[in-house]
Amino acid sequence: MKKIYWHRKENIKPIRLVAQTWPVFDSVIGGLRDTDLDPVQNWCVENRCGVRVSFDQFEFRNEDQLAFFLLKWS
Repeated sequence: MKKIYWHRKENIKPIRLVAQTWPVFDSVIGGLRDTDLDPVQNWCVENRCGVRVSFDQFEFRNEDQLAFFLLKWS
């Protein structure tokens, strides 16, 4: 699984994070795929913490959910 970095979308309610990754070695672009984010989505469903709202975005009801998510996935 690739290293995923989370970027918070500011001034949006409810709270939303966007998944990002950076290019990997030797100028090979290391973009995200569904298979990279499927484990994150499955964890969210199992733990009732956040909802995947688009390919690379997850939404949270409150700061507690966000903190719980980031403890696992950061």
